[in-house]
Parts: sequence; structure tokens; C-alpha cells
Amino acid sequence: MGFLTERERQIMQMLKNGKSVREIGRHFKISETSVSRSISNIRTKALDLEDDVKFMVNIGFLKIKNNRLEFISRNKDPKALANI
Repeated sequence: MGFLTERERQIMQMLKNGKSVREIGRHFKISETSVSRSISNIRTKALDLEDDVKFMVNIGFLKIKNNRLEFISRNKDPKALANI
């Protein structure tokens, strides 16, 4: 389970592959406005995720090492914070 819907993932992949908003709309048979709205939703989700990760790093639940997230406990259990 990810934070993006399957359609949002498909749109991101198509953008990465150089497709325009118009081309994506045609592919999915939806309006350019709908594609643009999906892109805005993706951006909002990414910003929210960034804020959440910053919070978890700040409280010591996560570390960022070598551009990877590392949890403070192997089982990724938030209760491990109580044992610090």
C-alpha cells in the first residue's frame, strides 16, 4: 500500500516518460483539468509526507542515513520510542 493511488502512480510514470498533460488525458480518456488536479493532489501528498517524515526524524523515530530511512527499531514499532 502506498500513499499514491494506482492512477496517480500511472500519471507520475507517464510524466517521467515525457508525456504531456494533454497526452495523459487522452490516454485515460479524462480532461486535462482532471490530470492537473491529480498532479496537484500528488504534490500535496508529497508535501504532507515530507512534513510527516521530518516530524518522525525530529522525535527520533526515524533517521535518514545514506539517503535511506532507518527506523529506530527493527520491527518499526512506534512503542520502541518509550524504551529510549
